[in-house]
Amino acid sequence: MSDWREPWRLARERVTDLYGRHVGEPADALPTPALVVDAEALDRNLAAMNAALAGQTARLRPHTKVQKSPDIALRQIAAGAVGVAVASVWEAAAMAAAGVSDVLIANQVVPADKVNAAAALAAHVSLTVAVDDARNIEALSAAATRAGTEIGVLVEVDVGMGRCGARSGPEALRLAEQAHAAPGLRLKGVQAYEGHCMLVPDRDKRIRMATRAMDTAAAALALMRDQGLPASTLSGGGTGTYDITGRHPAVTELQAGSYVFMDAMHGNLVSGFEISLTVLTTVVARHGHTVILDAGRKSVGIDFVSPPMLGHDYTARYFAEEHAMFDTDERFGADVGDRVRLVSGYAPTTVNLHDVLYAVRGGQVEQVWPVFPRGAGHGGFLTALLPG
Repeated sequence: MSDWREPWRLARERVTDLYGRHVGEPADALPTPALVVDAEALDRNLAAMNAALAGQTARLRPHTKVQKSPDIALRQIAAGAVGVAVASVWEAAAMAAAGVSDVLIANQVVPADKVNAAAALAAHVSLTVAVDDARNIEALSAAATRAGTEIGVLVEVDVGMGRCGARSGPEALRLAEQAHAAPGLRLKGVQAYEGHCMLVPDRDKRIRMATRAMDTAAAALALMRDQGLPASTLSGGGTGTYDITGRHPAVTELQAGSYVFMDAMHGNLVSGFEISLTVLTTVVARHGHTVILDAGRKSVGIDFVSPPMLGHDYTARYFAEEHAMFDTDERFGADVGDRVRLVSGYAPTTVNLHDVLYAVRGGQVEQVWPVFPRGAGHGGFLTALLPG
């Protein structure tokens, strides 16, 4: 087997070769569009989440599909996170290769190539996956047995989103019993994602919905415990419910991730965190009060909320592939060649469009962090983890 960490080493080298020259330069001198992280605001967001969870049962397991950055993940762990959550086997391998020792794939791992890769990865990291199907449990067990590894299992429970997850407590119990008896697997508890609550604008309604969702998950966990199963973990939540799910007495892990950056969508839902992620752009044309920027759909995520200008209340007329057009007024002073920062409508899809994050402190580029693995690609980990 080749060195399974090789894709991460190569990504580091590539970033250094292509982007390392910008370290020490003023942030406003970066070629645009550029994905910029205010490192000081990022650190304050990490501290704010830790403060929010102080005294609660829940510990932070940030979902890194938002940032796709092992560098930020390691900062989160240094600040007290128990590990990370990821969306795919490839993201799990990237985090493990960078030195993260405890990873939850908060999704079902299917098909066989991903199952086998997960089993191989479990030799190098404490790995947990979500399951909601008896056949998937069988496949994971067989792969782990062949690899001589152990994979942790959380039975996912549908708490109202209607996506993945067992549809009832008894169904979740049957899956838990199967996972507990399966060689190569270790039952750990329940995962429940109340994503249907995240975008509810009415705060009181969101509290009621998220609390009811976690009560459902807690009831499934209690069924497992009543049958003597070793189920101690209840993992779920997100930034939109961090101060609801994170305070539920049964929840042991909070998977909030967007709090590190804060995008326009989450900024409309929760408070307590700063915008640390922006897309640096250049004004490429101005005709009266109509301003055109060199950042469009290929560089900023427009999901859910139209990306606003940082520090301004203008709404974009539209986003093309390479351009954003804003109608401004006499208050707007930037002209052709000047820099403007956009707040992403949705951070996860914004980050996924870039090769690197420029970490800026005091107006200068302090570090350059790889965005890894981006897109739907496997980052080379399939061939690195599996022989032949």
